[in-house]
Amino acid sequence: MTDAGLIASRRRLLLRDGLTFFVLTLTTVVLFVLTWLLFRSFTEHRAELAVRWAGRGEAALRRGRPEEAVAALRTALVYAPDERADQMMLAQALAESGHAEEAMNYFLNLWEAQPGDGVINLQLARLARRRGTSQEAVRYYRAAIFGNWEGDGVERRREARLELADYLIDLGDLAAAQSDLLIAASNAPANAGLELRFGDALERAGDLEDALRYYQKAISREPRNAVAFEKAGRLAFRMGNYAQARGWLERALRESAGAPGTAGEADGLEPLLKRTERLLVLSPAAATSSKDRITRLLDDKAIAKGRWSACVAQLGKLNAMPVVQALNMQWAGAAGISTREALAADQAHEDAVMELIDQSETMASDLCGAPSGDDALLLLLAGRR
Repeated sequence: MTDAGLIASRRRLLLRDGLTFFVLTLTTVVLFVLTWLLFRSFTEHRAELAVRWAGRGEAALRRGRPEEAVAALRTALVYAPDERADQMMLAQALAESGHAEEAMNYFLNLWEAQPGDGVINLQLARLARRRGTSQEAVRYYRAAIFGNWEGDGVERRREARLELADYLIDLGDLAAAQSDLLIAASNAPANAGLELRFGDALERAGDLEDALRYYQKAISREPRNAVAFEKAGRLAFRMGNYAQARGWLERALRESAGAPGTAGEADGLEPLLKRTERLLVLSPAAATSSKDRITRLLDDKAIAKGRWSACVAQLGKLNAMPVVQALNMQWAGAAGISTREALAADQAHEDAVMELIDQSETMASDLCGAPSGDDALLLLLAGRR
């Protein structure tokens, strides 16, 4: 073969090899692009399915169907297993559907990754509360209060503290509840609605003075708020501050008159106001002078004497009981037959008459049943004293 033939043969060989390499490279590129497109399509489809199922789970939670939410969110996590928001919703759905242990384990796994997360700690506190492990619940509540929150952390920490205070009240730890409520209230914005809420919680926690103070704050913030006047009036009545109670109850009735949605609330106000006004007539402590106080004592003594006499008659043969005979003897003594002159001359005599009234109303209630009318009011005053 000549040199020209060899050269031509080599050229054909190089051209064929180059063409083969080009075809193989092009095939590889095409296959890579197809594979990438298929993978991308599959990934996008998985993401779409995850979002779709998560949306169904969230909607089921909003509708109060946690079992449906559990199924939907489990499916969502198959397609997007690392989606933290879906994990949180699934744990919440498990808790709401009664799967407390599984929910607890789920939240604990989330907690290990983010022990300072406020939402996770709050959910763990609620689950521990449901399980009755009070120390654990309180610890998680505290962690939630001081934890990290997305969004409005100040408000959500306040809500967590209020929830903790509610739990402490249920546990009977009123001192701790009062402390948490006062901390939450001191950091809250000026708002009548919040002040009423703090007043309600403090009243439930047994801190009546501070509860009344927050009701008064709400009144000063919204001077036409009928609910604030009613709450303050009812609490003042409960505390025995009948003059204050009367003023606030009158305002509550006046502000609620004709207001939509207040008719039902005002139903019990008029009888309570009448009781308050009658108590201000009966109570010796509300007297404006010594003469007025003595008049009230004599009137109260006559009411109590009538109640006791009726009770003794009702007892029949049981009136031979020693406690009955002892009280009868007191009525026959100096306190029972006291006059205006005797009361005016001796403060100790006034105290003896008041004690006799209190004993008579209390014992008549114990032996003959709950009283009504003025006797019920005298029994209330006896309890106050």
